[in-house]
Amino acid sequence: MKKNKKNSTDKARVWGVGITVLLVVSGFCLYAINTLKQGQAIPAILSIIIAVVILVLGASVLKRKYTSVKQGDPFEDERSRKIMVLAGYYTFLISIWFLLFLSWATDEWKIIQFRDVSQALGLSILGMAVIFGLTWLWISIRAKTDLTYV
Repeated sequence: MKKNKKNSTDKARVWGVGITVLLVVSGFCLYAINTLKQGQAIPAILSIIIAVVILVLGASVLKRKYTSVKQGDPFEDERSRKIMVLAGYYTFLISIWFLLFLSWATDEWKIIQFRDVSQALGLSILGMAVIFGLTWLWISIRAKTDLTYV
């Protein structure tokens, strides 16, 4: 009975992640529609590309997670928790340098021009999310090849 309840909780968590992925993808699509109406084609195309990448990667991860939960495996185990902690640690360190570079590129070097503070904040949050995804992927691959890494 307890295992069945745990399994249904894990399935609900997988569905929650799937709904979150769909909401993020729909947000990017709405942004693309709004920017196209304003006559900006490049940001619209970039958001559609990002939405497609998130949808494809999310669908493959969710399918794999759902089949493993359906077979009775836990949604999250000790190894995946350690990978998330390491990814968060490295993301924090890299994000500090990313924000420092972003401020230098804006103020000192004049490479990037922002309309307002919200645009800079949005780019920094997007950058941190990309950094987290890349560090999680790097640590996951490295943990598969080197079992002592995690």
